[in-house]
Amino acid sequence: MIVDRTKAPSLLDGDFDTIPVPDSAVASRYCAADLEIRFQKGPELVSPLAVVYVPYSVSVLHGGRYIFAATIECDDLRAMAPLIGTPLKELQADYGVRGFYGERRVMLYGNGERETLGPYFGSDDEDEIISFLLSLVLDSFDEIAEPVRL
Repeated sequence: MIVDRTKAPSLLDGDFDTIPVPDSAVASRYCAADLEIRFQKGPELVSPLAVVYVPYSVSVLHGGRYIFAATIECDDLRAMAPLIGTPLKELQADYGVRGFYGERRVMLYGNGERETLGPYFGSDDEDEIISFLLSLVLDSFDEIAEPVRL
């Protein structure tokens, strides 16, 4: 996904209930050219009814407008079970997991679209996760400036 920072619509004007609230759970902030990038750990989502858990994400602002997000997210089986009327243990068996979450996947939100990049097979090391998410931002904006931590 390539995003034109000057023409991209605000994510808050879209229909995505699984995007992170841009001010929620901000662990660190970065700047790359004229982009403000917020790294988030376990942020609140715009819809309290979302049935996904986002352990890590980055939210990107340009001129104060929230125009892009990259997330590592997974289905929240605890939230899903009562909504679909299936016991949690049965969902865990269906997903092939013992915990409360499904497989982690990488999602991009921008240009009024949602794009799935597939499963996240990367490291659990936070520095590597930050590096991965920042690289997604740079690629999506075709930005060559290195992010600087604020």
